[in-house]
Amino acid sequence: MELRQLKYFVGVAEELHFGKAALRLCVSQPALSQQIKLLEHEIGVDLFVGIRRTQQHRTELTEAGTVFLVEARRILQLSERAVENARRIGLQQTTVRLGVYKTMIRERIMEIVKLFASHVPETELKIVEFPTFLAVQDALLDETIELGATLLPLQHPELAAASFRAGTLKVLLAQDHPLAARPVLTLDELKGEKWIEINKSLHTVFEEIELMCRRAGFSRESFIVQEVSSIELLGGLVGLGIGIAFVPTFFDADRVPGVVAKALANADGTAFNGVAINQAVAYKTRKVAPALQALVGLVSGL
Repeated sequence: MELRQLKYFVGVAEELHFGKAALRLCVSQPALSQQIKLLEHEIGVDLFVGIRRTQQHRTELTEAGTVFLVEARRILQLSERAVENARRIGLQQTTVRLGVYKTMIRERIMEIVKLFASHVPETELKIVEFPTFLAVQDALLDETIELGATLLPLQHPELAAASFRAGTLKVLLAQDHPLAARPVLTLDELKGEKWIEINKSLHTVFEEIELMCRRAGFSRESFIVQEVSSIELLGGLVGLGIGIAFVPTFFDADRVPGVVAKALANADGTAFNGVAINQAVAYKTRKVAPALQALVGLVSGL
């Protein structure tokens, strides 16, 4: 029994006229009649009343045909649903959901979007924003997303990642700040400064920075004058002279008007590396497909 025969049968059963059914199904009337006869032969019963089939091609269902019509419609509906599901899944394979965290530098997100658009234009990239980098990792775990821009370390052994930006901290100051002329700054020089900071609930390395400052002999907490939700807004407030801020070394300060970025050094003059900030693209290891692996490779080359 073929699905085509079921479609022909349902068409005749609904029209109760072989000629009209043939037009509706875009098939010749002799071919339609032949397929109905083959179907009846396979089932072993008449589905249409035989006498009426010869009178101007009008017909009616037998009792068996009426029962069979219900099941035939159900089979066709199930087959259509199967096709739709297969198409939907096939389309999803060309759609990748990329999770990003709220304080991620927007320029970095745009870099990834442009990279995908230029190298894999057939893949649709959907950006999904999460409050923190840890929420991105959780979303990977429960398969809400396929790829996630996050910070290392990973919190779940089921995840893997490829780093695409690694750095530490530098200091962002207004251009007219007294320390702006210094080529390099030490933590000791930052005591008593007012600070602009990312909201603690969104911050990626707040505790590490506080510990670093305490070891240098001061605490910033009582000197934080403004908390913001994005690094772009943080840069804007620093430019207005409201306070200074720590930003990742890979943050491009040249695109923020009115600010300068200064490297940090240890008290002995050696390069500062007290707080590591590593951006990475992560994925769930057991769900990674060749296409996703290719995308991870692209991002890790940024």
